[in-house]
Formats: sequence, structure tokens, C-alpha cells
Amino acid sequence: MLIKSLEAINFRKYNKLIVNDIPESGVITIEGSNESGKTSIGEAICFALFGRTFFQDQKSLHKVVCWGTDVAEVTLNFKTADETVYSLWRSVNRSGEISVRLNKFDETINIKDDTSAIQDNEKAEDALAKILGFDFDAFSNSFYLAQRELTSPDPQSYSIKQMAGISAYAKITDNLELSNQRNADSISELQPQVDTNQQKLDEIDLDETWLPELIDADETLGNEQKGREQLLSQLNDNDQLYVNNFSSFNSAKKSSGMFSFLTKFGFLTTAVLWILWIINTYYPEMLIEFLVNNFGDSALSSFATFAENWLLPAAVISLLVAIFSWFMTKNAKAKMSELNTEAKGFSELLSNGHGYVTTLAESLLPERVVQLLHERDTDPSTLQVLPPREQFNNLTRLITDTADYQADPEEMSAATTRLGEALKKQDLEVGDLSNKILHDISEEKVRADNAGNLRATLHNLFKVIDKCNYSIETQTIAIGIMQRAASDSIEKFNQNISDVSANALPNFTQNRYSKLKIAEDFSVQIYSDEKKDYMDFDEISSGTQRQVMLSLRIAMSEQLSINSGNDEQFIFLDEPFAFFDQSRTNATLENLPKVSNVINQVWISAQEFPNDVTVAKQIKCPIDKSELIV
Repeated sequence: MLIKSLEAINFRKYNKLIVNDIPESGVITIEGSNESGKTSIGEAICFALFGRTFFQDQKSLHKVVCWGTDVAEVTLNFKTADETVYSLWRSVNRSGEISVRLNKFDETINIKDDTSAIQDNEKAEDALAKILGFDFDAFSNSFYLAQRELTSPDPQSYSIKQMAGISAYAKITDNLELSNQRNADSISELQPQVDTNQQKLDEIDLDETWLPELIDADETLGNEQKGREQLLSQLNDNDQLYVNNFSSFNSAKKSSGMFSFLTKFGFLTTAVLWILWIINTYYPEMLIEFLVNNFGDSALSSFATFAENWLLPAAVISLLVAIFSWFMTKNAKAKMSELNTEAKGFSELLSNGHGYVTTLAESLLPERVVQLLHERDTDPSTLQVLPPREQFNNLTRLITDTADYQADPEEMSAATTRLGEALKKQDLEVGDLSNKILHDISEEKVRADNAGNLRATLHNLFKVIDKCNYSIETQTIAIGIMQRAASDSIEKFNQNISDVSANALPNFTQNRYSKLKIAEDFSVQIYSDEKKDYMDFDEISSGTQRQVMLSLRIAMSEQLSINSGNDEQFIFLDEPFAFFDQSRTNATLENLPKVSNVINQVWISAQEFPNDVTVAKQIKCPIDKSELIV
């Protein structure tokens, strides 16, 4: 970019400053004694472009307002590489409030009053950044040399990276390194939480198999208790039932014996009577002969009377009696069978009860649960002590005798009572054991929940840490890729800087020095034609050092111009010859327009310039006036 014109109102010492007809190439000198306003011109340009100066940042920018006034204004017209001329107006008041307007130059409209111009500060800054292609840091390290020592540039500065064309790489790398640092900080912050939660988890020392064992033991005891309670209820219901059934069974047994006999006798009598009736009816001669031969005529007469009046009725009655006895026998046996079924059920109840009272509860539980209960409770219980064996010596026999009602009801009742009492006692003890295990289950569930919460917390923490480590790993790889990609550009940049500096150096040093080498850290070595070798920077005189640094500054400015798309560029050098002797000053002034095809417009301020040097424009700053129009 090239400056076309500059106008300032109430800026620093100037109530009014107007610089018009600025040539696009050549040297523009700004001459004047101390405090005459030379530096103010450079600061006005800097303020217009970036809203700050080299000496005043935005916090102290109100200091550029001329004493006794309220607002400082600067209007700068400049041309870009595409030949577009822009008009830029910027102001600042005593409170430090900045206003800006930017638009394409129109000589018929004052940019200050141009309503179509960009007026939003943020939008204007964005537009300027795109138009210029560089920021304040790059500008102040290249195109603008303030009143200061000429020093070698910082290779790590962002402006140098812009000049080298690796600013995009640098931004990405910086962001990745910042992200890596944040991830590392996050890991450092999370690690104490991991350690604390892991310590708590280790202190819980949860056994994953313990809770299932406790639950299994509780279910076993619950089933045992439920079985005992059900058995007790059945024993109570069947105790009197056996007594009643015992009488009924014996009565049915007697009836069965009696009616069985009557059935057999009745059917035999019926058969005899019916045979006699048939013989008497169909073969009377045979019967008469038998009776007369064996019993005499009197027996025949008695049988004839019986046969005539009672033989058939007797046969019928005998048949009916036999049939009745058969039905009664059948009913009695059915009753006995039904009672036998109930007796077997009662026998089974006694057998189940015998199994309960003769089985240790610990044989049903997991070994570790039994060990825990033994350690906790020293009092004897159903867990490890059975009822006295003599209480149930007759129970095995009664189980067998009960099945066919051979057991004595009183003995059975007494045994049932003892069995019920033992079952009740065991039921209470099993219930107590179950309550203890339930308490253990409740505590273990709390421990398991706490362990689960700690594991979930650790899982989430590890997930975040793994994500951070993965980001660090991948971003470190990306940084390496960026650095390798940038290294070629840096090497090329250094070579370009060396070449351009070497072209300028002979002109500035009257051909005493013609070559220089620039390392990656921007350390400089100068080739001496006299010594035929490279010299370290600190081996040459201070004046030559400044000439070398000036050539380096111009070379860097040219490279930044190329990288930012500017094939024509101005440079502002404020008091660059402060430590130059007359010959160095003359040589530098004479050759400045020649050393670069890009740096066309060279602004130089100094207290005085040689009279025999031809320049493109002269600006002389009066020390006793606040207005300057050239």
C-alpha cells in the first residue's frame, strides 16, 4: 500500500496537519529539530491504520489529543495493490473513545461525513485487516521504524511469522500447544480426584461375590422359615385329626371284618338254599329218596313243610343279606383307604418335621456366611445346635406306625407337641439369623452402591483423561506436521531475506561488505571482502551494525509486502540515522530507493538532511507552529 495524502486535526502538537501530493515512489524526508512534530506524522499514520501508536496503546490513546482540545482526528488516503484508493478516518476523544470510518475514496465526499462508509469499529477493523494483509505487530516490526535502536528481530514473534508466510501455521500451532497445555492442566487437576476416589474404592475393598452369597443365604433361610411355619400350621391342623381318624379307622376296620364274614356266610347260605329249591322244584324224587334213606320219614315231613313255606323266601333273604354285607364291606374298606391316605400325609408331615429338627442350618448356607455368623454370635442356636436327641427317639417309629394307624393317639399327640415346640424355637432362631443377614445385605448394598458410584466417577474421570491424552497425542503429531511444513517456508524466508539484504548491504556500506548469512534464530554474520571470511555481528562497528540491521529491516518489509499481496509498499523510518556518520547517511539516502522493487515509498525523519541529496518530497516541521500544510 502507498499513502496518497494525510490530514490530522488536534493530533499531538498539530492543530492542523495536511500532507498532499505524496509521490508514490522515492524518499520523503521529514526534517526538523527535537519536538518539532516529526514523529507525530508517523504516529498519525499508525493511529489511522490501527487505532493506536507505537508509544500509546488503546488504554493511553487519549494522550494523542492536542492540549486544550477534546477530539483528535486523522484522515488517511491510501492505494492498495489493485489500484483501489481508500479513505480512512479515525478519531479519539479525551475519554479514549474511538470512532472510525472506511470507504473507497471519493473526492466529492468528505469521509468524515460519508454515511455509506463502514462506521462500526469491529467491521472496519476486519475490513482493514483484509485490505492491508498485516496487523500492528507486523507493521511495527517492518514498515514502521520508531525512534529506537535498530536490533535483530525476535524469531518467535508473530510478526516475523507473518513475514515468513507461516502465520497460519503459527496460529494453528499456537492453538494446538495451548490446547495441549489446557489438556495437561485438566489431567493435573483430575489426577488428585482419581487418586482420592481410587483410595476410597480400595478402602471399601468390595468382594463382588459376597452380596450374592448373602442374598442366597437369606433366600435359603426364608424358604426354611416359610417351610417351618407351613409345617407348624399343618401339624396343628392334623394333630386332633389323627385322634379322630384313629377311632374311625378302627371302627371301619371292625365293620369291614364283620361284614366281610357276613358277606361270605350269606353268599354260602344263599347258594345252599337256592340249590335245595332247585332240586326240590325240579328233582323232588331224588331229594325225597335222600331224606328218607338218611333221616327218616319225620325229616321228610319237616323239610316238606319248610320247603313249601320258607325255602324260597329264605333263599331270597339270604341273597339280600349277602349283597348288603358286600356293600357294607366295600364302604368300610373305602373309608379305611381314605383314612390311610390321610395317615400317610400325616406321616409325611412328621417325617418333614423330623428332617427340620435334625438338620443344622449351617449345612444349608454358604461357608463364608456360616463363618461370619459363628464369628458374630457365640450363643448356641439352630445354626449349630440340635434339640436333645431323646426328645425324638420314638419319632422314627411313629412315622412308620402312623401310616397305618398303629401309633397310639396319645403318644402321637405328645410327639407332635414336642415337634411343634422345637419347630417354633427353630423358627424364631432362623428368623433372627435372617434379620442379621438382612442387616448385612443392607450394609453390603450401601457399600456396593458406594463402590459403584466411585467406579462410575472413576470411569468418567478416566474417560476425560483418556480423551485429553488422546488429544495431546494427536495434536502433538499435528504440531510436528505443522513445524515440518513451516520449516521449508522459514528456510526459504531466511534465504530471501539474506538475498535482499545482501543486495542492499553493498550500497549502504560503500561496497565494504557484500554478503551476509542469517541463521534460523536471525543471528547475522557478515562477509568481509578484506578478510575473505564471515564475521560475527559483534565484530563489526556499531555504525555498520545499524546499516546491516537497516538492510535487514528493508528485506523483511519487502518479504511481508509480498506475502500480504502488496507489490508496492511504503516504509516509515523515524530517525534511522541517529548514529550514522555523514558518509553513511549520504550513502543510505542515495541508495534507499534502489535497494527494493517493492519498498517504493520511503518516509524518513531526521533533524537534518544533506543538501546535495535528491529526494521525492521534503517536509519541514517548524518547532514554533501547530499547523503544517505541505
